Amino acid sequence: METNQILNQYTDNYYEVKQMVAALVENNRDTPNLTNYGRAIAERCLLEGILQKTLKELSDIKFALDQAAIVAITDHRGIIQYVNDKVYEISQYSSEELIGKTHSILNSGYHPREFFRDFWSTISSGQVWRGEIKNRAKDGSFYWVNTTIVPFLNDFGKPYQYLAIRFDITERKRVEEALQESQKRNHSLLSAIPDLMLRLNSKGIFLDYYPAKDDENALEASEVLGKTLEEIFPEDLAVWTRHYLQLTLKTGKVQAGEYSTLINDHLYHYEARYVKSGTDEVLAIVRDITERKQGEIALQQSEKRERERALQLEKALKELQNTQAQLVQAEKMSGLGQMVAGIAHEINNPINFIYGNIVHTNNYIRDLLDLLQLYQKNYQEPVSEIQNFVEESEIDFLMEDLPKIVDSMNMGANRIKELVLSLRNFSRLDESEMKKVDIHSGIDSTLLILQHRLKSTPKLTKISIVKEYGDLPNVECYASQLNQVFMNIIANAIDILEEQKIPGIITIKTEMNQKSQRKADRNCLKISISDNGPGISESVQKRIFDPFFTTKPVGKGTGLGLSISHQIVVEKHGGELRCRSNPNGGTVFEILIPTSI
Repeated sequence: METNQILNQYTDNYYEVKQMVAALVENNRDTPNLTNYGRAIAERCLLEGILQKTLKELSDIKFALDQAAIVAITDHRGIIQYVNDKVYEISQYSSEELIGKTHSILNSGYHPREFFRDFWSTISSGQVWRGEIKNRAKDGSFYWVNTTIVPFLNDFGKPYQYLAIRFDITERKRVEEALQESQKRNHSLLSAIPDLMLRLNSKGIFLDYYPAKDDENALEASEVLGKTLEEIFPEDLAVWTRHYLQLTLKTGKVQAGEYSTLINDHLYHYEARYVKSGTDEVLAIVRDITERKQGEIALQQSEKRERERALQLEKALKELQNTQAQLVQAEKMSGLGQMVAGIAHEINNPINFIYGNIVHTNNYIRDLLDLLQLYQKNYQEPVSEIQNFVEESEIDFLMEDLPKIVDSMNMGANRIKELVLSLRNFSRLDESEMKKVDIHSGIDSTLLILQHRLKSTPKLTKISIVKEYGDLPNVECYASQLNQVFMNIIANAIDILEEQKIPGIITIKTEMNQKSQRKADRNCLKISISDNGPGISESVQKRIFDPFFTTKPVGKGTGLGLSISHQIVVEKHGGELRCRSNPNGGTVFEILIPTSI
């Protein structure tokens, strides 16, 4: 019977007895024995009151216990007779599923048989058992309870009932298990770390000391703990360590540093990391990095040797490329020069014959025309045969047009003669050595050869040439090579201008007394070749003089023209070749040739 039921029963009896006493007093007011009855009834009422108070206290205790504890009552065989609501709540079983069963229904299988054997041995002997039990709920989840089992003994000292009071400690056990697992991992981690580990307080006193695993000469922890840095480390290392100790405590951030020390005449390198641990403690991990440092030094030396070797190879490759480019261009220009010279020679002989005879031809034709005019003037009535021929041949038109034809032939012969001279000037096969030449003559020869590319066509707009020649003396240079530079730069400008819709303009300007950036004390001749094209990007400008670099389609450019031009101007003549361009439009190539090399 529950405590509340017992309390209610005794309360009802109390009020019933009270009414009986009142009636007895009323009916036996004059009876002599009334005093004895009253005394007995009063004592009973007093006992009833004490009992009522005690039951009330038990009820309050039960209520409080039900709120905090898991309560169960079993008989001497362990069969459940009563459980409070906490049991249902934590086990998820209903009263029908628990009452009349043993606690084996909650067995988790975690505890061995010896555990329960000791458990029953204790309570069956009438002793209180205390311990922690892991149970399984209805849904298969596990929970832990801190259990106290109190045996109720009969008159013979044998248990007839057991009261079990349990408290849920599942969360605590979970935290303990997590802590144990963490400690286990930390222990494994510490065992696996080969480095020296130590813990210091703010005064530099050793609190923990774990020597490196492979250090045969390491001190024992008992020799270190409780001592200061200065007592264990050399003076310089103690100062160094104390500095990082204070820095770590001050900033709260991880600090790291490397140091070297001599041990038995050998230089050892160490890396130390300091981590703040607690308010005024620091954990330090010191790793021997001697092998790594030695490897780094060896690697640096190896890399240095490889860099030097790479530089030598790069230099050799560059020289080879330059030599190859020179050979290719030299062969190209040699073949071109020989071809141009041959064509000029072959054309020169017949053109000299034509040019030399065209003067006489012109005189003869004019004499014949004068004679014909005399005949017309003095013989105005020719025979019919002559008259018919005059009408058929349109003699008047012939007399007017023939001098024009002769003049055109003379002009053409002069043009061919100038072209032959320009071809010879451009090739200059007889001028392979440095000599003084007219720079303007070389530019004009180059323009004459490129004249056919400057004219407008149905697909291309006309390209205009603007000359702004200064007053230049003859300059000592390699004429044919310098002409090659003019040819490369102007041809590139034409290639760019052919692709734009607006009319192209190439401006060539020459001037004297320009200072060189390489040698400020030297006067130079400056030739500027500019265009109104779309301009050149900065990335292309940086590589524009590199061998084999070209932005033209495959088959149209070799990437050697400007590279060789740069070499001719800079190396052959000691000058400068610069490119200035605005990405929004316009490019200028500046050629500076010293007046004296």
